[in-house]
Amino acid sequence: MDVSIVIVCWNGRDLLKKNLPTVIKSSHNSKNQIREILVIDDGSTDDSVVFLKENYPQIKLVEHKKNFGYAAGCNTGVKEAIGDLVVILNLDVAPSADFLEHALPHFEDKKVFAVSFNEGKFGPGKLEWQDGFLQIIPTQVVNQTSLTDWPNGGSSIFKKEIWQKLGGMDNLFLPFYFEDMDLGIRARKGGYQCLWEPKSEVIHHHEASINPQNFSQEYIDSIKQRNHLLLTWKNLDSKKILIRHFFGLLKRILKHPRYLKVVFEAVDRVFFYKKERF
Repeated sequence: MDVSIVIVCWNGRDLLKKNLPTVIKSSHNSKNQIREILVIDDGSTDDSVVFLKENYPQIKLVEHKKNFGYAAGCNTGVKEAIGDLVVILNLDVAPSADFLEHALPHFEDKKVFAVSFNEGKFGPGKLEWQDGFLQIIPTQVVNQTSLTDWPNGGSSIFKKEIWQKLGGMDNLFLPFYFEDMDLGIRARKGGYQCLWEPKSEVIHHHEASINPQNFSQEYIDSIKQRNHLLLTWKNLDSKKILIRHFFGLLKRILKHPRYLKVVFEAVDRVFFYKKERF
């Protein structure tokens, strides 16, 4: 199966200069089966687009007229991709030369939707209900292929057909955070599997554009809390979980009254996000 690589860029000229050559180098390994590399520019205001056009004319460039957010960029990338399989890489991720060799065979199983790459710090993703909220449980790097509760949204490979069937990433989570976890949960509920492959190695430099230089820390924390709450609400699919969440939410508000603002922001997001068009 042919592979397309999608990189979503927002004001990422320096990161493109640093990491894109490594991505291109990986495409020269025929065993990776990479047919094209796409950069989705999400309304950059720096010279990312000019840099790409002048230095990498072989890269397929798709430009958003304005900045929408990560999920929208990924959805555009998968839509434009010609590959049966689509790799999504953050700007600050550098793949190893053979990073797809051990991931591709997993897609012979029709139930496999995505394979997450090994960034070397954490193992397979794990989510658990605690105090009425879905919580991330840290895991260790393991030596065997494992099920993961979600594919990492910035370093994974996806089957395009299933992505489209699931509707892609939910724009509810714009501009960033938790869109990949939501996608993984929906995939598993749909009967598909998400895997974590230790032999598919990438280096994640953690220098992405979601940082205090581009956004205030208060804004980043606010979006993270809001989207975590939205993820929890989307999965209140039993009376027992709903009751536990009600009391957990009440406890959190009483202990941290400022959390009420997060609740209002989440409610506002639920009612108004569908008006967005891309």
